[in-house]
Amino acid sequence: MRALPYVPFGPGLDDRPHVFVDGLRTPRTVLELSHWPGNRTPAHLKDDVSTQSVLRLLGLPEAERAELLADASAVTCDHYDVDGLLSVLCLVSPDFTARHRDLLARTALCGDFDVHTGEEPVRACLALLAAEREISAATEFRSVGQATTALFAGMLEVAEECLLDPGAWRDGWAAEWEDVERSMRSPVEIEERGDLAVFEDTAEPLHEYAVHARTEAGHVLRLRADGRHSLRFRYENFVDLRSRRPGPRVRGDLLARELNMLERDGTWFCESPATATPLLQLYSPAEVPAPSSLGMDEVRRVVLAFFDAARTDGSLLWRSHAGWLDEAPGTPPSKETA
Repeated sequence: MRALPYVPFGPGLDDRPHVFVDGLRTPRTVLELSHWPGNRTPAHLKDDVSTQSVLRLLGLPEAERAELLADASAVTCDHYDVDGLLSVLCLVSPDFTARHRDLLARTALCGDFDVHTGEEPVRACLALLAAEREISAATEFRSVGQATTALFAGMLEVAEECLLDPGAWRDGWAAEWEDVERSMRSPVEIEERGDLAVFEDTAEPLHEYAVHARTEAGHVLRLRADGRHSLRFRYENFVDLRSRRPGPRVRGDLLARELNMLERDGTWFCESPATATPLLQLYSPAEVPAPSSLGMDEVRRVVLAFFDAARTDGSLLWRSHAGWLDEAPGTPPSKETA
């Protein structure tokens, strides 16, 4: 397959037919390969992360692939993350991709869903994140768009090395790898109550890769002896997941209201369910995360009761849908066209 150049999202695409990965199409998009809610990815190319959809495209017979690509002369993405980077890389470097399909897929899953997918892809993902931090620290950005463009340009130069030789970036990820290994060895038990996972965290918090490797529940309640409790909403119950159908999200804002009726030391807050990974936690009057006055047992009781009520009360639930852009605070209007 011919390689497609990366072209930054923006005016440079206005008159250029392109493939749009890990996002929603523009008027000149020829092919959309995305897991975002409301995407128009062809049904036979849909998968859990956008990188896997690109891999499905590259695995098609040449004639079918060429028909789908039509006159596309570029690939783009409107934000930077590991899945977006690897989706672009697959089309920029199709020969490399053909030799490393499994590594690319598992690294993208690790990066997008914060889940342990094996030692090799986890180290590759950590190397990508370390390289991203280096590029960010060495570059001045005046806007999100500039940051996205600079990160793609810099990371596309080193992504293959990060994937195949993550040790070259070891100074940037060795400490986190030790944390991942410690967390994977931890005997902490996770209780599952429907789509809610509950566990009492260790003094040194468990790494999310290890937590998410132990449960597929869409909500993870982390109870801590120091009062820094939190409820994490998994990214998998936001995107157009294909390997399984996650349950709907609970309304974290309504749950926060119930916790605030009991709280004495701050304010519980949760982002809109129409955002990628909302987190319910307590904030101090200075608007920074802080310990709650509520003990583990009390928080557990309130959260479990809310989830029990949500099983029969649909007003307490939210499921991602094509109109989610209109609900996400701060999200610009969709450029989607009919």
